[in-house]
Amino acid sequence: MSKSLALKRNQSSMQVLKTLLLLLQDNYTMSELVEQLNLNEKEPIFNNSVVSKYINTCRFCGIEILKIHNKYYVTKLPFGLNLTNKEKDLITLLQNNAKKCLSNKTRSIFENLICRLSRFSSKELIRVDKNALELTYSTFESAVKNNKKIRLMFRTKAIMDCTPLEIVEHKGKPCFKVLLKDRQRFIVIERVTGLEILGDTIEVDHSDRSVVFKIYNDLIMRYSARQEELVTTECYPEYITATNRGENKDVLLSRLLRYDSNCEIIHPKDYRNEMKAIIDETLANYGE
Repeated sequence: MSKSLALKRNQSSMQVLKTLLLLLQDNYTMSELVEQLNLNEKEPIFNNSVVSKYINTCRFCGIEILKIHNKYYVTKLPFGLNLTNKEKDLITLLQNNAKKCLSNKTRSIFENLICRLSRFSSKELIRVDKNALELTYSTFESAVKNNKKIRLMFRTKAIMDCTPLEIVEHKGKPCFKVLLKDRQRFIVIERVTGLEILGDTIEVDHSDRSVVFKIYNDLIMRYSARQEELVTTECYPEYITATNRGENKDVLLSRLLRYDSNCEIIHPKDYRNEMKAIIDETLANYGE
């Protein structure tokens, strides 16, 4: 092996370790990683292509790095802290008690501690948190709006490239409805660890899209499902969920507006935002 080739391989190894070290400190987008990595260099040597290669090298070594809403998360190191099952169960118990007993500010600090600990653990200590899950929802809806294909990543390390259709409730669980090889599939959102928007633009027919809304309080007992509307009661008596398909948007929003605070649109996001705008405009007319 020539001296120059050995030096080049050694430099690449150092750059992989620099990338990993940065990811162990926080979660970053690709552009943020490139910017941070180049800060300590005499001239820029990192770019999207090489950093992607270094991240994949880490994954090849067994380091679990998830991509959620374009940010990279280190979730497990195979050579990190070797926690026993009892120790992991104890941490889970602490997490559950923290949710019940600590203030929001203190709980946030505690979860950040667990998140940092999880990066160095041989076992996964955290699930995708609520904020990351909300970002995953937003990313999916953005792909639908812009007619883009998506890549779904799962804890089993499986990857699925598909066409996003809508977010629906299926068998009592929130799901991504997607098109895979000309067949519709319902993907339970809790199974998804990463979502990436791909560059391919697609033509999607949204004429058959669903609108999902929750019904609360005394309206639950009085509500009558419309034609082409499915009502699920898994969360009764807290609320029931209706999935409406095919009703004219203006007619539907006008009807749901009459239900006041007893009704909340969940998906799609543009329907939810339009309902908010209608309510704000109505309040403004009355000087509220």
